[in-house]
Amino acid sequence: MDNHQLELARQLHKEGSLFYCTCSTLLELLKSADLSSLKPFPPGKPEIFSEFLDKVMGFKK
Repeated sequence: MDNHQLELARQLHKEGSLFYCTCSTLLELLKSADLSSLKPFPPGKPEIFSEFLDKVMGFKK
């Protein structure tokens, strides 16, 4: 089974939303990270999920 949290961290790192490191690279990252380079993560849209859930549960067609 894949490690989905790790996959998500790597993808968000690639997109510039967070820094990803391992225990062995943490110190170097803390020394060199430019926090101002991070892109804000877009706000969620919970209405999309609730609409999907309503359809799955049969409340909406």
